[in-house]
Amino acid sequence: MSDNQYSNNSDNNSSGSSSNGGLSLVARFWILLPFNIVSTISTFIVLFHIFINRRARTNIKNHIFIILLIFGLTVQLIDVPLYLNFIVHGAVVPATPVTCLTWKFVDTGLYIGLICLMGWMAFERHIIVFHERLLATRKRRIIIHYIPISIIILYYVIYYMYVLMFYPCENSYDYTSVYCGYSVCYTNNINLKTWDTIVNNVIPPLLEPLMTLSFLFRVIWHKHRSHQPMHWRKHRKMAIQLFALSIPNFFINFPVDVLLIAQLCGIPSNLGDNMLAYFYFLSYFVIFIFSFICLVSFIDIKKIVQEKIVGRRSVATVAPTRIALRPTTYGAT
Repeated sequence: MSDNQYSNNSDNNSSGSSSNGGLSLVARFWILLPFNIVSTISTFIVLFHIFINRRARTNIKNHIFIILLIFGLTVQLIDVPLYLNFIVHGAVVPATPVTCLTWKFVDTGLYIGLICLMGWMAFERHIIVFHERLLATRKRRIIIHYIPISIIILYYVIYYMYVLMFYPCENSYDYTSVYCGYSVCYTNNINLKTWDTIVNNVIPPLLEPLMTLSFLFRVIWHKHRSHQPMHWRKHRKMAIQLFALSIPNFFINFPVDVLLIAQLCGIPSNLGDNMLAYFYFLSYFVIFIFSFICLVSFIDIKKIVQEKIVGRRSVATVAPTRIALRPTTYGAT
């Protein structure tokens, strides 16, 4: 969500009347609050639907959705409330190092891990659609499906736990600044800073849009080579889902990537901080949009509305019945 080494300058405002990034903290509060409530409810509904539906729960395509929803739910229940709580009190509450470290871990580690998992999800579509035989046996599923997902999760959890909590340096905390306003001390190591910027912050947000575009191109090219008509209605729902996730992911995270690389190359760190603060705020909506996409994908809202609302009205309405009378012929036969 927010890059560690830039949080100190990008959102340093405790008054709540105004903030960098073009939006006052009060405006941010009333924008985030309803979206977070609705998206959190959507996440719970989708997870409940998957867990009680054995077919959905065991479908290999849904495993990554479950993990992404849990990662997103953690951000919705910890990161966003801490952000809103800061706006209300003008300070981090409770003002403890544990709060700051937890906030940083969820805001940075889990969010970037979620973005990387989205990239893997888009790549895995290539395997499921075009190389389904690679997942035909249990051993292959473990190697190709379960192990990569586990490696991504373990990497981001272990890496950010280490650099934030166990790296041999001392962090300073400013409880009057959002995200505790501290410059994370591990970034003083140029090698860690470069790795963190390029591998963790720049590459993952580019993977998902790239994999999505390549997947859609591959579907169209496959249809062309096989001389089969392109049944767009069959792929329409999938395409809408892909683009609905890829477009905000790219346009919100790509400007941040450009600025991070520019700052890594030597431009002053304060240049672009206002824009970084703005896009860090918008990055919450990647998670919100994902939860809404999952809700529409897994639950047929149109069918529910028709059955629960329209269906009841149809039962209550008695249509007039027409009785066709057979004409009677009078006379001798």
